[in-house]
Amino acid sequence: MLSFWDGGEGHLARVAHLATLLRQRGDRYLIISSRAKVARIRALAPEADIAEVNNRPEGRWPSKPLPVYSHAFRHAQRRLALGFGDQDFVTANTGRVLKVLRAFQPHLVINDYHDTLQTAAESAGVPVVSLAMAHGLRSGPSLGAWKLHELNGRPLPGCLRSFNHSRAQWGLAPYEDEREIFEGDLNLIPSCPVLDPVQQRTNDVYVGPIMTPPAPLDRRPRRRPLVVSYLAEGNNRPESTYPQALAAVVRAERNVEFAVLGGARYSPYFRTGDTFLGMVPVHRYLALLDEADLVITHGGTTLVHALERSVPVLCLPWTSSEAAWAVRAEQHGAGMLYPAYRRPLEWRVDDAVHPSIPLAGHWSLPITARGLLNSVRQILEEPSYRSAAAGLRERLSAARSRFDLVDLVRSASR
Repeated sequence: MLSFWDGGEGHLARVAHLATLLRQRGDRYLIISSRAKVARIRALAPEADIAEVNNRPEGRWPSKPLPVYSHAFRHAQRRLALGFGDQDFVTANTGRVLKVLRAFQPHLVINDYHDTLQTAAESAGVPVVSLAMAHGLRSGPSLGAWKLHELNGRPLPGCLRSFNHSRAQWGLAPYEDEREIFEGDLNLIPSCPVLDPVQQRTNDVYVGPIMTPPAPLDRRPRRRPLVVSYLAEGNNRPESTYPQALAAVVRAERNVEFAVLGGARYSPYFRTGDTFLGMVPVHRYLALLDEADLVITHGGTTLVHALERSVPVLCLPWTSSEAAWAVRAEQHGAGMLYPAYRRPLEWRVDDAVHPSIPLAGHWSLPITARGLLNSVRQILEEPSYRSAAAGLRERLSAARSRFDLVDLVRSASR
């Protein structure tokens, strides 16, 4: 049985790809999903059996617009904003997941950041394989670590009480660290040590990017460099100036070809069918990355798939989770965090998270066509970015090639 956090396309894409691999090897599987993502699962894994269990209170979104960039120092910030501080909801949701587990009776659960799945699986006695970045594991750095100096002793909100109330209902030991919620008997890190460092334990295994590996290195010649950009959904965030800035760059820069992916909300900014391709199938998305000379991304799954193709990245993240990979890619010379993200953090209170403890982030960022164009040109014109990305390609490919992913997953089953 597989499930995922439904706030990001990358989590779903990883799970759907892994489900397809399992099916090809003869395994039966079920995906637990919120109602909002069922159609996407049908598109990515048409053969999937699906159990609908919403993973947040019905209709629950933060009471105020989120920052354009949220710099959480704990996963509790997201959980509280989405209602996981409500112990009755957490207990009821865990119970619904447990009901599905008992009906399906899986040999194994695969969890890509689903918040209540670990407790349900532990209660049912089913082993868990986790898909998690380093900051989702106790062996990794804390969330938002690259800005810890700006925390400067401030208090942080927590969200363990509601989860431990739920665990007590099933006679389970309380969590002591919020990252235990994401951990499993086997933890698969979809990256490599230089991008996602942990103090590696025996059950922490680097597997490289989960989805289809790059095509052979026989890139066809192009008259103009190709820049690929994926515009992620904002999930109640203020409208970013990035889409407008990118559209202005597309119109102004005649020496570069652009392919822009994203939801229909972005189509008015671009020439649909030419520059703007909408939400394309995964194989088309990966094929575009194979051809790209630069990828502009919010910094999630797209980042590691670009780097595995020796393609440098320009990152404009939504969250500190995505920024973690972006910062490390920049440290290794394989990309750039858009410079505005280096500004000192702002701090504001949101009652949905805590009535008095402020959140960190940027509620507006100066993302301009000129700034974006300068960053694009710098990366395209400086060969060292491509060379550094090729170095990370070797690291990511090495992590991927060490294991047969299905055999590795099966090794954890009961």
